[in-house]
Order: sequence, then structure tokens, then C-alpha cells
Amino acid sequence: MKRLVLIGDIVSSKKIASRKELQKKLQSLFKSFNKSSKTIISPFTITLGDEFQAVFSKADNVFKYLWEILHAIYPVKVRFSFGIGEITTSINTVQAIGMDGPAFYNAREGLIELKQGSFLFNIIHDDKEKVQMIKQILFLLSHLSSGWKDKRYKILSLLYDDLSAYQIAEKLKMSDKAVYKNIDAGALLNVISITKLISNEINILLKGRD
Repeated sequence: MKRLVLIGDIVSSKKIASRKELQKKLQSLFKSFNKSSKTIISPFTITLGDEFQAVFSKADNVFKYLWEILHAIYPVKVRFSFGIGEITTSINTVQAIGMDGPAFYNAREGLIELKQGSFLFNIIHDDKEKVQMIKQILFLLSHLSSGWKDKRYKILSLLYDDLSAYQIAEKLKMSDKAVYKNIDAGALLNVISITKLISNEINILLKGRD
């Protein structure tokens, strides 16, 4: 059975003065992800100090996690690489370590590609042609979101919960106008639609009907 592996890599982590504080923020965020998700089968785990990984049974809500991470540690950036494939070892349900297989190899290959350029999102499948369109869309999303402020990432993550602009404004203590401006300027409703379509396509690939 194919699984979805996510490897995250903090950009220029060695130059960050408050690395311990950043790790604490991530640990707290990961704890909430791991507790609430039904699709995380191996929990978000910080592995090498500047990297983290997780394993999913489905791609539902994975993009919401990405935006929340980018908001939590703003202005620090993170490279995110998805790998689709088999996992040849037992699934570690306590920490996302000690596992192996094509899903991990693919995620790692995608991360290496990202380090050679400026994009933040990537995806690799055993048959690379099957995710070529998704890959290019992820590159476009990387470019679109690269200059966003932290509030826009948070607004986007809340839109996945079907909250109205008014509800988001109340939650973030912003004006309705500021929320609408962010939604408009960042084409956030389009980003929601696109990422949901991508998640659906990934789920089809995970089922092996490819």
C-alpha cells in the first residue's frame, strides 16, 4: 500500500539565532497536528534539528498543515517535499523515524531538488510523469506565496475550516476589510480549490489506481 511521506527542511537554519525557540514552536504545533488528525499514521517528528517528517494515509488537510507551519515560524521559510510510494518497514506510530522505502526515497529526492532552486514545495512519485502537473502547480504556489506576510498564511489555513471572512477577522482581531484584502491579493480561494484538487489526485495515486 502506498503512503504519503512529507519531509520538511528549515531554510538556512544554521543562521537562525533562536533555533531552540523555533523548535519549541514546531513541537507545540506538531503536537496539535498529531492529536487532531485521522490521516497522520506516523506523527510529525523533528529528526535532524532542521528537518522534520511525517507519514500520511491520505492527503486530506496536508496543505493546511504547511500554511500553519509557515505562519508559526514566520519569517523563516521551510522547504516541503512529498514522496508517494511504498514503505517497506513497519510504520512507526510513535515517531516518524526508523522507516524505509520508496516513499521516503522519493520525498528525499524532492527535497534535494528544492535545495538546488528557490521553490518551497515539491512532489515525487515512482513514475515521475504521473505527478508532473502537480509538481509544476506546486512550483507556482511556491512563487505565489513567497512574499506573503504571516497573517496571510494564517488566513489561508483558517479558510480550510470553512470560516467566513467575518469569523476569521474576529479570530485574528483584524478588520473584515483587511481579511478580504488578503483573500483577494493572494487569490486564496483559488489556492484552496487548487490544493484540494491536488489532495484528491494524490489520494487516487495512493490507492494505486494510477
